[in-house]
Amino acid sequence: MTLHLNASESVTQKILSYLESLRKQGESVEIIDDSLYKFEKSGILKGLEQVQNDQICSSEELLEELDR
Repeated sequence: MTLHLNASESVTQKILSYLESLRKQGESVEIIDDSLYKFEKSGILKGLEQVQNDQICSSEELLEELDR
């Protein structure tokens, strides 16, 4: 499940504190702030655009490009 939160600072801190307590109990919790969410969303949208334009490559080709 993904949850996007828009709350006051005090409410946000209470929620983050609760989530941290869950994490300490061994629960799986990942917190992504708004800037990281926007960054990941733009990467996903760019990837979808590349797929639509047949601008895809194999993982081997990608690794070769990164090694240059």
